[in-house]
Amino acid sequence: MKKVLPILLASCALIFISCESTKQAAAGQDSEQAAERADSTEKETKKEASSSVASFSSKSQYKKILQDAKIAVVSSPKETSIGKVFSSPYKIQATNQAGEPLASFKITAEYPESKNNGNLNFAKAELVTDEKGLAEFSAPTPKIAANASVHFYPAAPSSDPDMMRMASQAAVEGQWKVRTNLGSHTGILVSVVDYRQNGNINIGNGSQPSAQALTSNLWRSGLMGAQNADFHNSVDADDPVRIRNDALKQLNGNSLFKFVVYGRVKYASEITKDADGYYSVTLSGDLGALKIDSGEVLVKASKTVTAKDKSEWKVIGDAQQEMAKLFCEELIYTLYN
Repeated sequence: MKKVLPILLASCALIFISCESTKQAAAGQDSEQAAERADSTEKETKKEASSSVASFSSKSQYKKILQDAKIAVVSSPKETSIGKVFSSPYKIQATNQAGEPLASFKITAEYPESKNNGNLNFAKAELVTDEKGLAEFSAPTPKIAANASVHFYPAAPSSDPDMMRMASQAAVEGQWKVRTNLGSHTGILVSVVDYRQNGNINIGNGSQPSAQALTSNLWRSGLMGAQNADFHNSVDADDPVRIRNDALKQLNGNSLFKFVVYGRVKYASEITKDADGYYSVTLSGDLGALKIDSGEVLVKASKTVTAKDKSEWKVIGDAQQEMAKLFCEELIYTLYN
């Protein structure tokens, strides 16, 4: 019995020591985990800061590239039509401000690819210059009609909005002219409304001089299927849905007509007469075109013309003829099958 007490005391001491060791180990583990979390947080903070600095640095570097580099369009191809390749590539040269060629220099070409409700959508191609700083862009076969531009600028390291804005400001342009592929006898209804100086619609015999002038210009451009129509109320309201419905009622199932071209020609200011006896007038016009089968609006455009002549009546007719020419040019680079 005398040996039991020391054994019990020894056991208690061992248990106490074991508990303390466990507590210390747990405390040590907690400390290590806390240190790891702190270290991870610090690394993430440094990473974010580094990323921010890198982004800022890239913008600064790109800005410097834009300042140091000079891009020029050496030549652009002649116009083509939908479905036909351009006769030659675009030729571009990159130099520094001293005129020395920039070899292996990356350039972005941004060109018209498609349309959505009359608005152009652009695609991109990447070019690299040779040892003379020259590069060529062979455009893909165009699928839409357009009188627009190809933009060339030093390739940006990212699509960051600030960089894209800088690129846009520094871009140079080459002409992109693609005519319509419409057949010469494609049916086109033309309804252009003329207005008097007081703002009222000009209604009556011979009241559609702008429509007649536009139809004549379309014929001269090879679109012999153009024909005058009168949808003046719907055109005055600038309502494509109503215009299409008017066309469908008039055609009564005739599928030969594919498009309605419509517009409004108004006085931008009153007719004036100068000290030398010349009359002058400025007209403003808005043009629209839609597909009859779908109602899709293909174009919405605004034009302004000014004419001057000794005859008051002639100056009005000259201005209407000039407006019709601008309308026609817009259409032959817009309409498509």
